[in-house]
Amino acid sequence: MAESRYNRWYCVIGAILIQFCLGVVYIWSIFLKPIVEMFGWATADVSLAYTLSLAVLPVTMIIGGFLTPKFGPRIVAILGGVMIFIGLFIASKTTSLWMLWLGYGIFSGGGVGVSYGIPISTLTKWFPDKRGMITGLAVGSLGLGSFVFSKVAYQIMLVTGPLQTFLIMGVIVLIGVFLGAMLIKAAPDGYKPDGWNPPAVKDGKAGPSKYDFKPGEMLRTPNFYYLLVLYACIMICSLMIIGLASPIGQAVAGLTPAQASTIVGLLGLFNSGGRIFWGAASDKLGRLRSIMIMCVISAAAMFSMNYLSNYWLFAVGVSLIAICFGGSVGVFPAITADSFGPKYVGINYGLILLAYSVGAIVGPIMATKVVEITGGNYSIAFIISGALCVLGAVMAFFYKAPTPPVVLKESIAM
Repeated sequence: MAESRYNRWYCVIGAILIQFCLGVVYIWSIFLKPIVEMFGWATADVSLAYTLSLAVLPVTMIIGGFLTPKFGPRIVAILGGVMIFIGLFIASKTTSLWMLWLGYGIFSGGGVGVSYGIPISTLTKWFPDKRGMITGLAVGSLGLGSFVFSKVAYQIMLVTGPLQTFLIMGVIVLIGVFLGAMLIKAAPDGYKPDGWNPPAVKDGKAGPSKYDFKPGEMLRTPNFYYLLVLYACIMICSLMIIGLASPIGQAVAGLTPAQASTIVGLLGLFNSGGRIFWGAASDKLGRLRSIMIMCVISAAAMFSMNYLSNYWLFAVGVSLIAICFGGSVGVFPAITADSFGPKYVGINYGLILLAYSVGAIVGPIMATKVVEITGGNYSIAFIISGALCVLGAVMAFFYKAPTPPVVLKESIAM
């Protein structure tokens, strides 16, 4: 496609297709029990494959961000797809735990990380006028992909078993990522749509930065660590609920295992919808104001959790948290681009996404430790999580845009 004839909406279609395919790594729960029953391994040991996939994702996203300027978004996106295929191929040949950890955990999770940042970084440059809506749409398709793939993979698994299903999913993802990558293209430096001018940043508020912070420059600002802590507060609360929704529902609301599984399905849908809704809303309300509202809603839901004593009340509570979790994942790439510029957002957002790993580890572990200490009561975990959401809301209210290094140098010289 020639530069003059390239329509930036092709990039949106390609990004949605890539992110949709990346949702395959999040369907792990349907494989857990069959693999445990097939090999007789401990559930905790088998689950480590999924934990590893979450842990390596932010790291390989940073690597993908470094590779993109050199090789271009298409090549790097395809590289991630190939890694996922290799990982699922290895997992399909599993005869020992280390093969499962290496395949599903390291390679597949790493491949998702490599590809994940490509649509985000590319779209933020093509759509400076609609960053929230467009990035929300892209990452929202990942949640939709996990929902669809969970249904498709389950039906395949009934016929072929879990290991062969890994291989079939790997082939589907490789083809889908390749097709999506063919549609994306790097935006010209400084691109802006005809007739659009970026709004001015006033009174230190977070708005589109005219300066592109290199990763090293971003790491030297207090704003990076401020956003990292803010994001971690949201992730700890959200990933505690998402990771433990079934046992929490059974303990708090008296749900049956079948009812709890339905709740888990609802979480995926509301997570996906929240990414799109809040991404678009943040273009109108402002990024940090949207995050503040999400934190307030999540805090109210967490503090109310002990009183959600039936199916419908519990469903509403966790769905609100899922909407806000999805919203934060949809909005934070735009916050990163607004605060530190779009040029290096693939690397910069990967660094901020380290908060996701913190939440994935701290949230569930904190909740399970509380249950052990209290003899099956989640109340203290709910209070801690609610308090973290309140802290997140306060931090979002007081956040200030970073000062570009060139401005700092000029002010010192004067």
